[in-house]
Amino acid sequence: MPLHHPAYQNPDVLWRNVKGPSVFNPRTRGELKAELLDRPAFAAQEMTFASSQKKIIITAEFDDFGSKSYRAISLTLDINIQSGIYEFKKGEHGPILSMSYVEYIEVDGREMYHLNEATVGTLHLCVIESCYSARLFTFEGPDHNGETLEMCGDFKISPPHASF
Repeated sequence: MPLHHPAYQNPDVLWRNVKGPSVFNPRTRGELKAELLDRPAFAAQEMTFASSQKKIIITAEFDDFGSKSYRAISLTLDINIQSGIYEFKKGEHGPILSMSYVEYIEVDGREMYHLNEATVGTLHLCVIESCYSARLFTFEGPDHNGETLEMCGDFKISPPHASF
């Protein structure tokens, strides 16, 4: 005896849900490109935008977490940041709260991800109706060997709630 669910034996019920009006699925749109000293160039494959009552976090990722080629750049900004040119110094209060870069490394035969935190940096930011872009950002800080990791790049990002 067949099940008496409304969808069984009634393909119109199934197809209406599949072919019906598209569901609103907000997505972050953006791109980030960066040049790194002594490392391959970075071009984001995925961008995320997160915000709270105090901060904004912009993250750019290359490849999938867990792979040896995974890398990520993250900028944490004060929620009230506006267009302007900003300098970042770790430990000093300002509109740039942190800048970081994650990369896969091998140390003494152990494989791991390493978080590189900027000690200094700059951000040339433009904010228009919740859309953020940077003509230039720079990053400088020690890597896992204590050597200087330098990066410069640009980005643009439109969060799901941005109005156009």
